[in-house]
Amino acid sequence: MNMRANDTAMAAANRAAPALAWILGDGLHGKNIEQLVGGFAEQLVAAGIPVDRIVVSVRVLTATVIARSYAWRSDSGTAMYTYDWAERDQGLYERSPFKAVHETRQWVDLRLAETPDEAFGIVPDMRAEGFTHYIAMPMDFANGALNVMAISTRHTDGFSAEMMEVIRILLPALTAAVELRALDEIMREVLAIYVGAEPAKQILSGTVHRGEVHRISSAIMFVDMRDFTRRTQKMSADETAELLNRYYDCVVPHVQANGGSVLKFIGDGILAIFPDGEDGAKASTRAALDAARASLASVPAACPTGKAPFEIGIALHHGTAAYGNVGSGERLDFTVVGRDVNLTDRVGRLNKKLGIPLLLSDAFCRELDSPVASCGRHTVASFDDVIEVFQPV
Repeated sequence: MNMRANDTAMAAANRAAPALAWILGDGLHGKNIEQLVGGFAEQLVAAGIPVDRIVVSVRVLTATVIARSYAWRSDSGTAMYTYDWAERDQGLYERSPFKAVHETRQWVDLRLAETPDEAFGIVPDMRAEGFTHYIAMPMDFANGALNVMAISTRHTDGFSAEMMEVIRILLPALTAAVELRALDEIMREVLAIYVGAEPAKQILSGTVHRGEVHRISSAIMFVDMRDFTRRTQKMSADETAELLNRYYDCVVPHVQANGGSVLKFIGDGILAIFPDGEDGAKASTRAALDAARASLASVPAACPTGKAPFEIGIALHHGTAAYGNVGSGERLDFTVVGRDVNLTDRVGRLNKKLGIPLLLSDAFCRELDSPVASCGRHTVASFDDVIEVFQPV
């Protein structure tokens, strides 16, 4: 290393020290990624680095979103954006410096006045906004994931060699802090995807011992596809999965839009709950009924010409959903158990028998502020009492 380079490295290390201390202190404790990026930007500015824009892009594990970008701008602060599969299909990623970083694991350094428009899709827009220097760099997570940070400035001279060295010094610590927060978010999201939002909260709060039970008063929904076995007996596995996904798309979005949580996919069955609110069961039963009606209304559009048609039945009950850890040894399942869940299932079995797609239990109707009509009293398996069921009018 020559004398000038050594002087630059020494100056950069001194300049980076306060920001490094912040990352390893406040940055590692109690801050989400959005706050972390905003705080990092403030540290760079305090170090005399004329940063005007920072974007940290972190890949995530969800069914619809590829990555989240945490963007800080000197004129507007920090915000979070999602990048989904539809945007990838539009070719935005293919024309991005982020793709180059992912493929080469090297920095992309663009002096925008000298960079041709066709180099990357962002170049014309960045130049039009007055940016002069853009750098994108890899953030290598310890788990093998490769993410990206981009830093830009409007300063006439761009970033100096010393400023670039400051950023290089800070990058490993910032990457570790971002990874810590990202792994926490990913764990929460993956759990919610596979066990449902409410069970995920219980698991992360420490409800992990076999036999632990948490009870919640709620409207309970059970949905199943009519004649699923007959409809799928000649289908391939791929065709069956496609049918199930069309069916789930009729129900799950409406459950979530009305404040419910899908707890289980049981073959062609869907179990969901709508927890009671501060006003008791009035809001939860109304939300469950709205979700059920919207789900039924979605079925015709999900059965276009050329696709296997299907029908669904929905049962609604109000009672206590009991979350419990069951299993053996190190293999547990966080599932919903109890009399009220079983009764909801039994009401659902009357859908086909009565030819009525939406049935409500007596307990549900007692909490519902809406007119209903009786569909008679019936015996159901495993219950000694005769139950009366209703349909909305």
